[in-house]
Amino acid sequence: MEFLLLWADNLDDALGAVRHLAPKILSFLAAFALFALTGFALMLAPEATLAVIGLMLSVPLLEHLRRRRASPAKRPSSED
Repeated sequence: MEFLLLWADNLDDALGAVRHLAPKILSFLAAFALFALTGFALMLAPEATLAVIGLMLSVPLLEHLRRRRASPAKRPSSED
């Protein structure tokens, strides 16, 4: 009987750990799947895949430029 209680306690601890680590495990699996799909897409249609990758990489650059233009530039005054 004690063996079953210890087994149930260990199982409960293991399920708690898996529940706690589930987001990290799922994000790793999603990243690995995207990496594999990117390699597969590069073999099937390299031009279209590279165009999509270039578009995705240019979005943060364009957002940075938009924010830089929108914020007022702090220029030192010439009255000093």
